[in-house]
Amino acid sequence: MTARAPFGSLRRRLGAKAVPAPTRAVPAEQPSPQTPRGRWSPRTWLTASAFRLYAFLSARRRQLLPLTTRAANIVDSRLIVAPAGATLLRLMDRQLAKGSRLGRLLALTASTTLAAAAQIHLAASRKPSALRAVRILNLIFRSNVRARAGVGAQAYFTTLALCSAYDRIVREVPRPETIDSFAINFAAGVAHMYRGNLPVAAHFLTAASGDGNALRKLGAVHALAGDHVQAAACFKASVARDPRSVMAHQNYAGGYDPSTYTPSTWELEHAGELLIYDNLIQLGENFYHQGRYEDTFRSYQAALDHQDSLAAKWSIPDALIARIAGAGSIFDPALPVRLLGYEWVTLIGHVGFIDCHLRMAALGMLPRANYVLLAPASKVVNQPFLRLFDQHVTIIEDPALVDDLLPYQRLVGDQFIAVRGKDGIAEPWAHAASRAQVAWAEQQRLPIVKVPSELMQTATARLRAAGVTADWFVAMHIREGGYHGDGPGTTRQHRSANVGDYLDAIAAITARGGAVVRLGDRSMTPLRGMAGVFDYAHSDIKSAEMDLYLCAAARLFVGTTSGLTTAVQALGTPMLLVNCISNDCQFWHERTDFTVRPVYDRRARRYLSLRETYRQPLQALLIDTAVLARHGLEIHPNTAQDITAAVRYKLDCLDGIGRPLREGGPQLDRYRAALSGNPYNFGAALPVPAFLDRLPELLD
Repeated sequence: MTARAPFGSLRRRLGAKAVPAPTRAVPAEQPSPQTPRGRWSPRTWLTASAFRLYAFLSARRRQLLPLTTRAANIVDSRLIVAPAGATLLRLMDRQLAKGSRLGRLLALTASTTLAAAAQIHLAASRKPSALRAVRILNLIFRSNVRARAGVGAQAYFTTLALCSAYDRIVREVPRPETIDSFAINFAAGVAHMYRGNLPVAAHFLTAASGDGNALRKLGAVHALAGDHVQAAACFKASVARDPRSVMAHQNYAGGYDPSTYTPSTWELEHAGELLIYDNLIQLGENFYHQGRYEDTFRSYQAALDHQDSLAAKWSIPDALIARIAGAGSIFDPALPVRLLGYEWVTLIGHVGFIDCHLRMAALGMLPRANYVLLAPASKVVNQPFLRLFDQHVTIIEDPALVDDLLPYQRLVGDQFIAVRGKDGIAEPWAHAASRAQVAWAEQQRLPIVKVPSELMQTATARLRAAGVTADWFVAMHIREGGYHGDGPGTTRQHRSANVGDYLDAIAAITARGGAVVRLGDRSMTPLRGMAGVFDYAHSDIKSAEMDLYLCAAARLFVGTTSGLTTAVQALGTPMLLVNCISNDCQFWHERTDFTVRPVYDRRARRYLSLRETYRQPLQALLIDTAVLARHGLEIHPNTAQDITAAVRYKLDCLDGIGRPLREGGPQLDRYRAALSGNPYNFGAALPVPAFLDRLPELLD
């Protein structure tokens, strides 16, 4: 469709036939003090249902990913980049020139097909491909987009919104106007909200407020404006339409399912005020994923402040406190309760976060409290790992008690996004965790948790029975993106790596007499026929217990900035982390060495220094390659030579035949000077000297 297609001709023909939908510019005003009631209509209901279906499928994205990826590949190969697509458009152009009914039918088919293609790519997490589909739609049906009319226009604006292309929407719809489309009003309102044009956002969301989701967004606009009275009114009205939507939210990783949730009377009665916290947290998360650092922490600061006001007004009922006390042996009735929601257990890296949270508490960075973890079995990604924390947190597994406690996260919940720092100012949780890791190393404290000897012995026997008989092994995790659906074709593929770049490093390990145990899941590229390599990710012995054992028993863990790294650091295993890139601080322990992915400035034709890269607002942009590209920046992977040299250096250090950078010298001084503006960015870890030698501009 993109090759030799008559876009200009089609645009002129369709534009000449289009009847512009009436739009009326209206002045931007502050949100009305009255809660909008909105109008119900079948079309509004249908469009709102489509949004809810999208949310339902998004919550199950990981399970559906193999199917959606296959569908996206078919759409691309058979239509978008295939000659068949261009042929269809040329036929459509000829029929429109004749004024035939077939031409109009083909136009409708093309518009619907492009809209569907965009949604398929979104389901496969391929936002660039989804944007390409609607750009083609815009090229052909520009008159409909300008008139805000038809399925094509709705698909165009909806896809832009779902891809967070808010700047484009704001350019398309820069000021208030009357639009007879729920989807376009909703998309325009959300876009202006995220770009700080709150009166304009309120105008469009008020027009869409016949739907509960639009009311939630309108409430978020009021919350951003600091008007909690109107925010609460909108949130309360949205819950009246769907009572289950009152379910507490503290992090998207929780994978909350309101369809099975039964709200309490207290929660429903005070839904408006309680949901201010949830929505400020969601706003912060969404700004975070857009790379907007200041907006992110402005939202988190407001959320923490509101949580304080809620805690001053209400508390967890005594009956629930008694049930918590009965669920664990370490509960201290003299201490307050802090709730850790089940987003702390849904991913293995998040279970590792518990370790750092406890370190912060032990160092006095967090208050002494009963840390109560909500961990229903259906949410726990690795039970053996979680069980290591039995003597440090009260773990609640009873689903009924979990649901009863969930609403009180708004009062006393701890999340891993932001904490109260100095003078109550919001500090990124990862930054606080990094400070804790540095202090832990300076005080030479031991790991908090340890894998039981019985599990270690049993797992050792299983590994040997599987054929790994070397005296020692390196656990290697080469992130590929299949697990989270952010591999090739997505804007997060820069977090993944190419297995081929690690083959020389694997050979360097086996040449020293060690084995390599490749960790991961079955979505990864198989490693077959390599001497000394055990592809555990595709093996029959894979289990939660073996995952934990391999992370703890390895002589060395080779990984990157993935969740598994966070789990490994909690166990104290030596780590070498390569191909690292993150918009967050990394709370790595003192037994860690690393290399980063350098950031290349296409305009200046040079690599940015560490000082330039790891400071705000640039560091926040590292979350998304599309955001970086708009600033003329790109991320380059480590070379095979970088990875091999790093492995040899780390093994030399472990063997006592190499001089670690941490022993001091001019290079260490230059590195610390380069990070002086953000000294905790990599926790207690240090870079590999050979990597700094190859790219000296990193320290300039």
